[in-house]
Amino acid sequence: MRLAALTIPTLLLALAGCQSPPDLATLPHATLVGSHLAALDDRTDTFRALTVDGLNVLPNVDQPVKRIGHDAIDLLPAGRGVRVEIEGLAVYGGSLHRLMWDAMATHGVVEFVPQAGATYVVRGAVAPEASSVWIEDNATHEVVGRRIVTPGRAASGAADAASMPTMRSGGA
Repeated sequence: MRLAALTIPTLLLALAGCQSPPDLATLPHATLVGSHLAALDDRTDTFRALTVDGLNVLPNVDQPVKRIGHDAIDLLPAGRGVRVEIEGLAVYGGSLHRLMWDAMATHGVVEFVPQAGATYVVRGAVAPEASSVWIEDNATHEVVGRRIVTPGRAASGAADAASMPTMRSGGA
């Protein structure tokens, strides 16, 4: 059996597959910003992106709780659909309180087409009755994609999650 000879065009095609993707900051893009709300007690409600098009955007740190309350900024490619996995959760500052905490959280995937130059913010509300997280256009405050709602432990069968109070949180 004889191996095919590598010609210059074949070699260039093989090498082209090894190139790194272009820097998104040099292309038309939108910005996605996380947000948080520091409650009166030692609780911080955090709303953030986990992945963009399947790629993890959270930094790998040895103590993930130290990232709570630090709003991440991610770039999104403009003009094409993106899948953003987002979450909203309540985290307590004290380690004993964290151990015994009421795990109020929600997460899911939002799909939308970002517009070049736009800023989008991950917002939400975390409560025992229901927790919700969504992405909104920072200029118009319109929800893009869909709102993700998870019933909480205190939710009744007749509770309407759409009537939850909306909490404006920090961030952009």
